[in-house]
Amino acid sequence: MEDEQEPPLQPRTQAALLLNAGEMCTCPMPSCDLERSTFQNPPGPGVPDEELQLGVNCTGVATLEGLTETSDVQKLSRACLYSGVRCVGSEEHAGVHAQTQGRVLLQTICAAGIGGTFQFGYNLSIINAPTVHIQEFTNQTWQARTGQPLPDHLILIMWSLIVSLYPLGGLFGALLAGPLAVMLGRKKSLLVNNVFVVAAAILFGFSHRAGSFEIIMLGRLLVGVSAGVSMSIQPMYLGESAPKEFRGAVAMTSAIFTALGIVMGQVVGLRELLGGRQAWPLLLASCLVPGVLQLASLPLLPESPRYLLIDRGDTEACLAALQRLRGTADLASELAELEEERAACQGLRAWRPWELFQDRTLRRQVVSLVVLGSAMELCGNDSAGVPQEKVQYAIIGTGCCELLTACISCMVIERVGRRVLLIGGYCLMTCWGSIFTMALCLQSSFPWMPYLAMSCIFAFILSFGIGPAGVTGILATELFDQMARPAAYMVCGALMWTMLFLVGLGFPFIMEGLSNFLYVPFLVVCVCGAIYTGFFLPETKGKTFLEISEELHRLNFPRRSQGPTWRGPKVTQSTEL
Repeated sequence: MEDEQEPPLQPRTQAALLLNAGEMCTCPMPSCDLERSTFQNPPGPGVPDEELQLGVNCTGVATLEGLTETSDVQKLSRACLYSGVRCVGSEEHAGVHAQTQGRVLLQTICAAGIGGTFQFGYNLSIINAPTVHIQEFTNQTWQARTGQPLPDHLILIMWSLIVSLYPLGGLFGALLAGPLAVMLGRKKSLLVNNVFVVAAAILFGFSHRAGSFEIIMLGRLLVGVSAGVSMSIQPMYLGESAPKEFRGAVAMTSAIFTALGIVMGQVVGLRELLGGRQAWPLLLASCLVPGVLQLASLPLLPESPRYLLIDRGDTEACLAALQRLRGTADLASELAELEEERAACQGLRAWRPWELFQDRTLRRQVVSLVVLGSAMELCGNDSAGVPQEKVQYAIIGTGCCELLTACISCMVIERVGRRVLLIGGYCLMTCWGSIFTMALCLQSSFPWMPYLAMSCIFAFILSFGIGPAGVTGILATELFDQMARPAAYMVCGALMWTMLFLVGLGFPFIMEGLSNFLYVPFLVVCVCGAIYTGFFLPETKGKTFLEISEELHRLNFPRRSQGPTWRGPKVTQSTEL
């Protein structure tokens, strides 16, 4: 037995090579401003006088203080983090690292959001202001080419095509997001995605001078592709970068940036700003500004630690990213979780989108994604009727309402949970939609009924922002493991953009056919969304991805004898999709 090789050291065992139990050393963290902060090894069996990889003996404080090379300090710092060494320095020292953690995470959220879902909301709303001007430009361009003006119905068709190319591009972008996230990573995908924004902004800027409405169509297609990519990758990137205690709140910021983009687009599109007859090309090209801001800020921030370790197998890069995002506090449990997922990646590949529908172990996840994703798009939030002469200013109020509720939802989601927000949001939407329908039916009988109807529109949007608007976007991150997540976002994105296109296409016919009862189909959708959430969607608040996977496995196989034993989530180095 003497020839038997010694098993490789596990992360926790490596702590003994750093310090004896209870010994202390000067904090080697490059970001620490204090000179006398200390690390202490948790109690355990010590291995004194063993040689470190740095080439020095672990003999106490003096040896560790003698490290002067920057590379040595960084290696030792990451080794301490990887070993679970706990900082026991002063309260001031702990505050420094907590502030660093919060600052880097906030910077990551802002950098990802400004060029991500902010662009989606911004480009969705700015197209409303120059409607008449673009239609006039289309008619004038056609008349200059042929000598004949376009008939009114063809102008309407051309305008509808310009508008509908945005969700069509979003569908293409959603299908592109999965392969990009696998091949380039989350952060690089967001950066590369700005190529579409830059190209679209150039096309918009020169469309009037070139005398081509076809250039506007191509630009709308490109910004749609960009929105489709960012809508899928941004929540994936933030959900994988955030600690489990704040994962829901961090992921909810995608909804905040969407609402913020909508409001900013509505404000910039006012006639007094860039919504005038001469300035509309600049209005469409202004999408370049958020893209430039992201290109300038996001490269300075870390990649998703989960992607770095599980997909790329780069332990040192993962530790460096965690060190920047979390500081030095309590990384051992998170690293253990990541290592457990990484251990299952041998010989497996990433899921393809159609395979999600074929595997029984993902049945509840896929059904939840499809049902609740469809409910969010078909609940009627984008179909509120406002008088045309007041729409430019009233719509700013609705956008501000959605932004306010998204912020409130972000603050309370980790306290009340996902299920409460979804059920409460759909129930309130059902209530306000019912009152709105009654007000429409009685508006000729009581002079104050139109005011009640307008109030119900605002209340309906507030209720939508509280729950479905933000929580639905978290589902693909939390319900699917690392191997299935990119494919799940492809399915979710394709579903969202398809539903958005169908609602925009079909709502005029619903309004004409149902008249005052136009909201009845949407109320049925809201009721179904609340019922499904109450009976079939598990709560994921405060749970790790491993715990969520285990609970979903139990739900998919309620009788253990009928399903395979759960042995952890299927995780892979995602080299193909």
